[in-house]
Amino acid sequence: MNKTRGRPRSGSDDGRDRLLEAARELFSAHGYNGATVRMIAGRAGCDPALVSYHFGSKKLLFARAMALSLGPSSVLEEAIDGDPEGVPERLAVLVIRAWETPEVQGTLTQLVATGMQHPEVLHAFREYLEREIVGPLVEYFGGSAAARERATATITIIIGLIFGRYVIGVEPLRSERPDRLLALLTPSLEAISRPGQRTRRRPVNRSVGGRDT
Repeated sequence: MNKTRGRPRSGSDDGRDRLLEAARELFSAHGYNGATVRMIAGRAGCDPALVSYHFGSKKLLFARAMALSLGPSSVLEEAIDGDPEGVPERLAVLVIRAWETPEVQGTLTQLVATGMQHPEVLHAFREYLEREIVGPLVEYFGGSAAARERATATITIIIGLIFGRYVIGVEPLRSERPDRLLALLTPSLEAISRPGQRTRRRPVNRSVGGRDT
């Protein structure tokens, strides 16, 4: 049994930088779905297992290759892990908390700017969102046609918030306090998560952005 499989050899180039460079090239050329782990590893001259060793998964490699300091799929995974009743509020809290971080805002803005000049980058990012965000949300909501509609509505609200506040800077969204954003966002996500039920507005006591409500 080869106990060193998936690990860089001692004293050698560990392949991480070569994997990132190959990933940027192939994601741009073939999109997120078209660029496989084996293709990226082959271009980098590495064992495919090194992708897991250095990055954990293809989706996390994509986030690093696209210079995102935070992979959006990680936010979703944390939000849906736990009590289903708390998913809408957890998702709202995690989205706002993550994107209030200047580093995350900066990398997203840079990705958009790069995508405006290189449409193939936006194409790859769009495929990433469809596979790693929309797909899991559809599955979470039950996998039906109605589930896809709910997933689409959820993504529409969140993308609107992220781009309106952190990328474009639309007022009054740009200047709203994080705790106020949370109070506004949570009921909308709750309504999507539990269709057919009336969602009662309630005060939110969780802290986001380093400020208490």
